[in-house]
Amino acid sequence: MSSMLGSTAPSGPIRLLAVPGYEGRVNDVIYHPPQTRSEEDSAVIYFGGDVQDYKENMEGHRDNKPYMKWSLDETSERLSKRFPTCHIVVVRPVRSTTPKLATFMDFVSAEMDHNRMEFKTFSCYDNFVPCNNCGAPEHTPTHYTLQHLERLLQCASARLRNMSISQLRSQAQKDAKPSTDSTTSTDVGSSSSSVCQNEVATLESKLVPDQKLEKDQEKIWWREGIQLDRAHLILIGFSKGCVVLNQIIYEFHYLKTLTPDDDTMSKIVSRIREMYWLDGGHSGGKNTWITSRSLLETLTRLSINIHVHVTPYQVNDDRRPWIRKEEKAFCDLLRRLNAPIERTFHFENQLPTLLTHFEVHNVFRPEGGCENASSSPPET
Repeated sequence: MSSMLGSTAPSGPIRLLAVPGYEGRVNDVIYHPPQTRSEEDSAVIYFGGDVQDYKENMEGHRDNKPYMKWSLDETSERLSKRFPTCHIVVVRPVRSTTPKLATFMDFVSAEMDHNRMEFKTFSCYDNFVPCNNCGAPEHTPTHYTLQHLERLLQCASARLRNMSISQLRSQAQKDAKPSTDSTTSTDVGSSSSSVCQNEVATLESKLVPDQKLEKDQEKIWWREGIQLDRAHLILIGFSKGCVVLNQIIYEFHYLKTLTPDDDTMSKIVSRIREMYWLDGGHSGGKNTWITSRSLLETLTRLSINIHVHVTPYQVNDDRRPWIRKEEKAFCDLLRRLNAPIERTFHFENQLPTLLTHFEVHNVFRPEGGCENASSSPPET
């Protein structure tokens, strides 16, 4: 008992597997606690790009191994350094059915049936926006993206509140393999908001008396009353992950213009304070950036601070000239609408490379949201 009470609470990334969201959708989530306290709760929600995955999956992939420093686990730690007073939530792309190509691609394992990363390279955020096999979006007025995000945050919060110290430490091990332990997974077929309550009851019932005492006596300040869905939200998309932010713009317009009497999602919309597009791009031949005036007018009326960070990898790619044109139209129109937007072109005089594309994580400057944001020099 003495050794248990003297255990150290985890301070690094914590993997939460198969967190339930809207209507049976599930996502793996990597949570990183804030480093310092703040008067206001803020949470960074991050959607990564192609190649990025769990560290061990990238290590076992010939083409992705050179970019292991940008694994989802490592990225959560980098974001925590840049937003030290924020909760960090990294959302891993998933799908609800086995990829069709898995039947004849021998390097797509059977255990990845709910993880939509075609060829272990292309990230597909089907739970947030309809995608093709390469992750290119097929935007729609509503995909219940905000509902999924809200429930994902609610259920992640419930799980964090009810995990024992030993469970938290186990999930915080950086080299931990994905697990099917019933304390860290849930029934993906449930479709109501009671999923979170059921999961909490399951977690509580599995705590033996010593664990309950440990839970009571070892308070972890960052999870006391944690409710990520009620925090001020900072949404960050990197590369392919920007398709989620673009779909959210569609959903803003749907909620505010097409269904103005429906205020069920008004609370989470009001909590979104910042949106970051970090070198957005995907393999589709259009719709890399939103250029519809009506959609951007709706975004402007919400007074969300908009941050655009680009590199030559996307906007100077002559093979994909539409990205440069769409990004310019996006920024120009928002400026004409007097939206609170700032744009930064990083590595402007360098050749386009995948390395500088990833380096945008190190050079973009956090604005607002989490005070005392790190001003340390870029990591190598």
